[in-house]
Amino acid sequence: MGKTNKYPDIDRFRLAAALFVIAIHTSPLATYSPYADFLVTRVAGRVAVPFFLMVSGFFLYGSQGWNREKLITFVRKTAILYGISILIYLPVNWYTGYWRDKNLALKVIRDIMMDGTMYHLWYLPAAIIGSIISFACYKLLGMRKALIVTAILYLIGVMGDSYYGIVSEVPVIGAFYRELFKVMDYTRNGIFFAPLFFLLGGFFKEHRSLQLKYSKGIFWCLFLIMAAEALLLKRAGVMRHDSMYLLLPAVMFFLFMILLHRRGREYKSFRVISMAVYIIHPWVIIGVRGVSKVLGIQSYTVNNSIVHFLLIVAGSFLLGGIYYLADSKFRRERKRA
Repeated sequence: MGKTNKYPDIDRFRLAAALFVIAIHTSPLATYSPYADFLVTRVAGRVAVPFFLMVSGFFLYGSQGWNREKLITFVRKTAILYGISILIYLPVNWYTGYWRDKNLALKVIRDIMMDGTMYHLWYLPAAIIGSIISFACYKLLGMRKALIVTAILYLIGVMGDSYYGIVSEVPVIGAFYRELFKVMDYTRNGIFFAPLFFLLGGFFKEHRSLQLKYSKGIFWCLFLIMAAEALLLKRAGVMRHDSMYLLLPAVMFFLFMILLHRRGREYKSFRVISMAVYIIHPWVIIGVRGVSKVLGIQSYTVNNSIVHFLLIVAGSFLLGGIYYLADSKFRRERKRA
């Protein structure tokens, strides 16, 4: 693999982000320290999805800004991936009684559009809706005003997420969110969460050479402040969910700046593997738990949170690697045909 003028740290961090996603869904330190686990999964881990969104926004943005053709291609590919993912998890939906809901039609529509038919699949409709909203804001308003609008949307989302226990007591605002949660489970979705990060990715494509002195130090300072924000909110007991913080966009701004600094070779395999890991890891969780129950080794493989996490990581990345090899072989054979 020859040297190119690409962004190797972006590709490397895809794997780190995939690890964070697995950690969020397995709580690797829960057996030993709930607070440490909270910091790893509910603070550090919350950079994973914004990172993926910013990467999408970065590569959707061309020399002339965002264009309709790139957006349509992105939406089509993401929708196909989402459709396949829904099919993959239909057996799990059936086993958990998903289809026995009294308001099934409304539930299915809401989940497909907003929340995902599995707990991790919300990212895909969020990416579709978020890309369309950010594109529309950019085309109508330009980058600066679009960032302001999407930042306001994000602020609305934060108030319905980590700060919900505070705003829910305010008469008019509380009523607004109660009505909002009749049509969506969370505000971390394609309307309130995703658009800002898409636009931040596009912003960095406009300003690829942007580097600020002490950017690493600023990042770590902001990250520590965000950790303090999260811990204070947790202690106050006001969090409805824990995926949106006021400091998160600032943390992501400097993290992305750091990741763009170095140029060199690209790692295409990391892109495919990280997305495969994201999609497939809940099946690995189910598999590990099921096999452990049959063999009677749950106390070693499930009840020990670190061992459980490592098994899920190993299984997920093994399947991700197999998928990458199969996909590469298929693409090579299609080119020859």
